[in-house]
Amino acid sequence: MNLKFAKNLIIILLLASCSNQETEIKNYGFPNNGNESSNVSLVLSEFKNYGKLIDRIHGIVCNDSVPKIVIKGKNLIRNIYPIEHCEPMIYDPDGKHYVTFRKGKPFEWQTITEILTESLSNKLTEDFAYYRNLEKPESYLIIIESERDEKVNGIEKFITNITQEYDKLGTDLELNFAFWEVVPHLPPPANGNESENE
Repeated sequence: MNLKFAKNLIIILLLASCSNQETEIKNYGFPNNGNESSNVSLVLSEFKNYGKLIDRIHGIVCNDSVPKIVIKGKNLIRNIYPIEHCEPMIYDPDGKHYVTFRKGKPFEWQTITEILTESLSNKLTEDFAYYRNLEKPESYLIIIESERDEKVNGIEKFITNITQEYDKLGTDLELNFAFWEVVPHLPPPANGNESENE
């Protein structure tokens, strides 16, 4: 009888301890602190391809709302507030800020060099640090780009890994994400001399 009581008591205590674990919420980027109701939650796995994701982010912003990419883990929710503007901006940061996704893997900008998980700490502080002046970084900026028809595979894992490295820094600087489409490379203009010779 006492053994049965002890088993039940252990089960009750285990259930109570599990229910007492609070879920921590971490925000990256610029959350809308004034009006939570204007936030629109997005889950990456719900998008058929990258083009649909960036169209949805753009559509949310153009409807005066705030996109929020939600990544849920065990006892931790990561909210990513992407940088997006309804009107196109003329802004071209250094290529070092770009991460190009192809077939679910992150690559350095315009290369076939894959970004490995063990290199994320250095990439964050060296390549993703955003400077307006040479003294100190103003923030961290990561521009995720991909072709419109690419799947969103691998992006959530990359964001989770890079935010873990950012959290280890213990910094007050913002970690910002932007989601852009790969701009196709145009062929160089034809040389005028060649057309005269033909």
